[in-house]
Amino acid sequence: MKKYQYQIIRYLHDRVTGEFINVGVIVYSPEYQHLDCKIITKYGRITSFFPGADGKAILKSLRHFEKEVIRTKQLFSELLPVSEDLAELTRKIFPDDDSSLTLTDVKKGVDLDFNKALADLYRLLVTKWQNEADESATSDADLWKKKYKKYFDEYGITAKLTEHEVETKYDSFQFDKAWKNEIWHCYLPVSFDLQNVENIRSKVYKWAGKLAELATASEFIDVTLLTSIPKRHLELSGFIQEKLTLNSAEITVKLVSEADAERFAKDLCREIAEHQ
Repeated sequence: MKKYQYQIIRYLHDRVTGEFINVGVIVYSPEYQHLDCKIITKYGRITSFFPGADGKAILKSLRHFEKEVIRTKQLFSELLPVSEDLAELTRKIFPDDDSSLTLTDVKKGVDLDFNKALADLYRLLVTKWQNEADESATSDADLWKKKYKKYFDEYGITAKLTEHEVETKYDSFQFDKAWKNEIWHCYLPVSFDLQNVENIRSKVYKWAGKLAELATASEFIDVTLLTSIPKRHLELSGFIQEKLTLNSAEITVKLVSEADAERFAKDLCREIAEHQ
């Protein structure tokens, strides 16, 4: 059996929410000087998950990455020192910047044939979810427009909300749905109705980290996450609630489900009216 390293290439749709989709795989063996990658060839896979994504631009970036992999592989024959770490190679090909394309940490595997390993990884990590692309996965923007905005509009809340920026120890957060009485109340649509468990858990952990950073702000804030619970993964509801609900001296965070959207809007309308 031959040892190899690999990384998953991902399109990161939103760095704030952490929504992503796998779009390729790269495999490397320093011992056998083998380097190869496989990427999606049509951007419909991306835009079916994220309708607002610039599929053509993303596919162009992926093709450039593929060309750089081929160029790097050709250098192996020029007796240059071969890196033992795939991440070292890919950092030169694909700098870690603000690009929407990212690479996972290096993982390891074994196989008799590197080409077969690449094909198997691509099928398992990329095309496994291809058939699910036609099924609805609600984005944060869609969640607001389709589930919550109509009730906020109906009860006259939307017009009373404003923007508010929160400065934290290491960052700043911009809320476009907020109002203030004694404290600032901020509302964020966050959809967990994603295609697979890995995406859901990743998004929860990312938001847990962001809420922890929000707790370092000098001002106390009340945050409400306007959520949609994953319909195909209802068993994760408790996990989501436990990880994201907070009640401390620095911040309170509560979650509202789409089933309670109208009731929440009614209560919020009453609360705002009482403080005007």
